[in-house]
Amino acid sequence: MSTLALLTGSPAAHARDVVVTSFDGTPIVAHFYTSSVAKPGERDPTVLVGSGYPESANTKPDVDTSDIVGLAALRGAGYNVLTWDPRGLGGSGGVLRFNSPDYEVRDVQALIDWVATQPEALLDGPGDPRIGMSGSSYGGAIQLLVAARDPRVDAIVPDISYNSPADGFAPAGDVKTSWLTQICSLGTAVSYLPTGDEAGLQLGGQDPQLTSACAQGVLGSLSAASTRFFAARSVEPFLKDIRAPTLISQGTVDVLFGPSAGIANFEGVRAGGAPVKMMWRCGGHGKCPTPSSDQLHVTLTALAWLHRWLDRDPSVDTGPVFEWQDDSGTWRHGVDFPLASTGTLDASGSGTLAISPADSAGSGVLLEPIPAVNAVTADFPAPAADSTILGAPALTLTYHGIATVKSTYLYAQLVDTVNDRVVDDQVTPLPVVLDGRTRTLQRSLETIAIHGEPSSRYRLQITGGSPVFALQRAIGAVTIGSVSASLPIVDPDRSGRPPAAAPLVLPKRLRLRVSSRRDGHASRLVVRSRLRSAPCMGVVTVTARAGRAVRSVRTHVRRDCTVRAVLRLAAARGRHVRVGARFAGNGALAARRARSVVRRLR
Repeated sequence: MSTLALLTGSPAAHARDVVVTSFDGTPIVAHFYTSSVAKPGERDPTVLVGSGYPESANTKPDVDTSDIVGLAALRGAGYNVLTWDPRGLGGSGGVLRFNSPDYEVRDVQALIDWVATQPEALLDGPGDPRIGMSGSSYGGAIQLLVAARDPRVDAIVPDISYNSPADGFAPAGDVKTSWLTQICSLGTAVSYLPTGDEAGLQLGGQDPQLTSACAQGVLGSLSAASTRFFAARSVEPFLKDIRAPTLISQGTVDVLFGPSAGIANFEGVRAGGAPVKMMWRCGGHGKCPTPSSDQLHVTLTALAWLHRWLDRDPSVDTGPVFEWQDDSGTWRHGVDFPLASTGTLDASGSGTLAISPADSAGSGVLLEPIPAVNAVTADFPAPAADSTILGAPALTLTYHGIATVKSTYLYAQLVDTVNDRVVDDQVTPLPVVLDGRTRTLQRSLETIAIHGEPSSRYRLQITGGSPVFALQRAIGAVTIGSVSASLPIVDPDRSGRPPAAAPLVLPKRLRLRVSSRRDGHASRLVVRSRLRSAPCMGVVTVTARAGRAVRSVRTHVRRDCTVRAVLRLAAARGRHVRVGARFAGNGALAARRARSVVRRLR
């Protein structure tokens, strides 16, 4: 579809509203919109678009909102779209479990089952619709979880999602009070409102532990149980099981789930062998300081990914493995991630810092950090030439101090003194113990992506508070004997990744086992095999021929490395059938055909 068509929108859509009963009887309200460019009788892939927390389904299919790619753009690109109210929200029933693999993931699987019954949905096999997924934040994380569990998902584009909610809401144990207060207060209000919808009157609710965590977050700390609750929602353990090609989109100025979350997800998916790309845009849970975040580039990149992997068009160029928008608003790209290091900008300093609750002005209210008035600083030299400063700055801090509360936090942030703003709005909590003893702390700071010039001026600040985090409760003084920091400079044209351990290899040929039985006037064939090369992933196409009767089916390699395909062939009893299969390959294994077998039909 042309760029002009994307901007001008799509023809009006009529919703097919439905209530899908999930595994435990919970009614899930969903809305199905067909492609706006489909021809009569045409079947198209379907994209499931998840909502952010605590929102219900997007029911505006004819406009594009701030998601990574809008509903109108998806429909105009030739996709059906399904949106839904997550359990406990909107018109759906049940208790909100915050993207639990045992609840919300199974809800989405029930939705995929329903899509498979729709006449407009393209199918890869019985009960297996061609499925893509999109959505941001809460709606981004659910994609990673569902794709890890359900091989029917063919491509995903998770945007500004978390790797671990615990690391997002409370890094190093320090609560982002402003964000947790806002998200939880909205979530509680929506969850407990009785709502009337196609599912009937529903009294939503949320997991009691989430309610407790929200209340604790307002007070500035999380209990061990609440930390475990958020940690249990991490997507990290599931990433290696994802087989769907994945476009990771993250925000450089995302104060809640920053680029480090995107890196963790990217590396996790990549380790499992699935095709993966990472894009950092100026946006997310934060405010972009540049005039435009260039939403069109983001939309077109996401659509290209879907066209390549959901439409299975190898001619589509999905762009570089890694691209990002720097602090000037310029889109840049690298040959890989991580990029090769070319050096560092280094700064050092020392000083004494008085700390008190006054350092946390705006705590619980402001969502982005601001340059600190009270801070120990270290100035970086100006870059000698235009430089790509990208990655996690390294910090070493030697300190001692006395305070009314011995265990507390200091905060490190990088300030662009020319523009008087915190670089990429990233601030890092530093846990310290102020009991008079001298201690040394080493830590990687939050990831940044900036373009340095000879006119650039950057300053490290160590301060006693941040409006993003909980109120500083200690009163005292800290002597920072030394603080040193390094900003990473990289070369976009060289990869910093170690050479691959092994080249692309041919998988061992599949051996097929075939059984058959009569099914009316046809024969029902069950074909089984096992992939004998690692990793256990990929797609197998099984074909059966008996005279002029030909039948093919496409299936995924299961997690236990087995393959199972069921075909119904219109051929007489006693005819000979030849069954063959082709393994389509993946990022580590090349394609290869199986040994065909001949059997007599029963």
